[in-house]
Amino acid sequence: MRKYLKYPILLAFALVSTHSFGQKCGHDLLEEEIKRQNPNFESDWAEFISTVDFDSDQKTEGTVFTIPVVVHIIYDNASDNITDKQVKNAIEVLNEDYRRLNPDTSDTRGTFVGVAADCEIEFKLAKLDPNGNCHTGITRTQSALSVNANNNVKGLKSWPRTKYVNIWVVRSIDLGSSGQGTVLGYAYKPSPGQSTTYDGIVIRHDRMGRIGTSSSRGRTLTHEMGHYLGLDHPFKGGCFQGDNCADTPPVDEASFGCNLTANTCSNDNPNLPDQIENYMDYADDDCVNMFTDDQKAIMRASLNSAPLRGYLVSATNATATGIDPQAVLPCAPQANFGASQTVICNGTTVQFTDKSEFGNPTSWSWYFPGGTPSTSTAQNPTVTYNSTSLMGYSNYTVGLTVTNATGSSQSLVDGYMSVMRSGGGPNMWVNNFSSGFEFHDVPNGTWHVENADGDDIKWERNSYNHFEGNYCVKLDNFNNDPDNSDALITDQIVVSRATAMSLGFRYAIASKPGQAQDKLRISVSQDCGETWEEVRTILGPLLYAALNKANPWNPTSASNWRSTSINLNDYAGGAPIMIKVDFISGGGNNAFLDAFNLDVTLDQEELSVNNINIFPNPSNGLFQVEGLPAGTAYRIFSIDGREIQQGTLALDASLQVNASPGYYIFQTEGVRKQLIIQ
Repeated sequence: MRKYLKYPILLAFALVSTHSFGQKCGHDLLEEEIKRQNPNFESDWAEFISTVDFDSDQKTEGTVFTIPVVVHIIYDNASDNITDKQVKNAIEVLNEDYRRLNPDTSDTRGTFVGVAADCEIEFKLAKLDPNGNCHTGITRTQSALSVNANNNVKGLKSWPRTKYVNIWVVRSIDLGSSGQGTVLGYAYKPSPGQSTTYDGIVIRHDRMGRIGTSSSRGRTLTHEMGHYLGLDHPFKGGCFQGDNCADTPPVDEASFGCNLTANTCSNDNPNLPDQIENYMDYADDDCVNMFTDDQKAIMRASLNSAPLRGYLVSATNATATGIDPQAVLPCAPQANFGASQTVICNGTTVQFTDKSEFGNPTSWSWYFPGGTPSTSTAQNPTVTYNSTSLMGYSNYTVGLTVTNATGSSQSLVDGYMSVMRSGGGPNMWVNNFSSGFEFHDVPNGTWHVENADGDDIKWERNSYNHFEGNYCVKLDNFNNDPDNSDALITDQIVVSRATAMSLGFRYAIASKPGQAQDKLRISVSQDCGETWEEVRTILGPLLYAALNKANPWNPTSASNWRSTSINLNDYAGGAPIMIKVDFISGGGNNAFLDAFNLDVTLDQEELSVNNINIFPNPSNGLFQVEGLPAGTAYRIFSIDGREIQQGTLALDASLQVNASPGYYIFQTEGVRKQLIIQ
């Protein structure tokens, strides 16, 4: 051991003392079982550790190990049969954490920044099954063994441990030891010739990734993968044993919560605080954010050792499991794509990304009507868009055809890109923004509909079950896939004259029987949708107006509609804003939105606007105007920016608008008001 100053009397005490803590991880308990079966396990492991090069000065080795993964979802019922999207999100979290690309690296305390490591280890879902057939790397098996699971689930489904990391996702875990506490997952360290029963990772479904059924930030899988690659808990054996890593300070017992002042051992030199940030401790998910250089050395040594985990990262195995990006797989690719933004300002350049699955494409044919270039054969092209429409948005289709030696497929999404004309439309001045969806379908000059998944379920105008007027918008969430995101996004709203603002609207949403985890997230952008700042997320009891509805639900009375008011003062007086209302499906029932209104206080230059009253509003086209003198010149615009009327106010300040029902803008010098004709 290289790590601690050892005192024999204290060591003897430590060996007979016990720690009382709940087991978030079952690794230590099961390792004791392995030691009973194999008396040489501990000495063999010590011999392996003696071969690890802990003294390398290279922070970056340059060789990235890529490991093939298969995820076996062992589910009891539909509530724990997690989606492919949640599995992929869990792999994304793994890759962030093992490459130190996680967004919370800035939370690592300065004391430990110097030893925080990019492990240069990545993970990919397998693309070929053990028989060489194309596969998603995700299997599904329904079984009651998902409840209180242990190694028994491994007999239901497993792939060769010498080619894949097997991960079994279950409902709950019971390792059969009293007082073990809540076990979230467990894994075995590598050992030559170990069987599938004593290999792989078992983890609860609610600890996979950060979306869907997850109630965490996905760090349980990061932790268990560390065990799989050879890491111990830093609190193993208390202050005088540890994890073989000199750069993880000794910890007396498992850390819970996020106590950044803890220093439970003083036998290290220099005496450092407990490394609460370490993925291999038990601190809360939002507090852990790092592996160390010595932990990296152990994991990479196990991947460099053929008897341990080296068989996983050979070039031969990359070909056999289909994760080699140069491999030509025996199946046609399935076209899919994404974009850095789908709602943009005039002249914005967008990065498109090929996300095709199954067979690796060897050629790409992109279709970008309205973009420059309008076609491309690059795998991940960039395209610049310009809007020519008088509407607030121009909507453009995007298409991708991918091909390999086996075949080809195409994905074509109508209206995927929405491009705003410069400056927004005349309907988007801050002192008249309101929307009840009365006269225009969506998308329109006020709202863009974002359907990131490209499916048929998206926000649509609805003539039933509205809160006010005759229309609202509805999302068919009853038939939606969990984790899908569907959003409404406004055109740019000019707020330079505002001194205070609040956004209000009505929503009616129900849950299904069982666990539903839908979210309604409201965000604001000041850079034309390039970045978004979350201002409120509504979920749980605040979200649902009705619970446990087994059939498609619709609001039946005003009592089903809830209201919210969101303070936007931080954006008043600044750059034009866009507002995004995003519904993230969590397996619930239908959702409805209505009666949006942006309440504002204007600066002194436009205070006179508040003294101008136009009534009745709505009307049949005949309005009375208070606060403006006779002879005042005015213009009337439609919501899509077309001038439909101009003139001067009559002596009796009456205004006759000759237009069909809809929203319109009344404009004079320094005054803009919304008119509604029924």
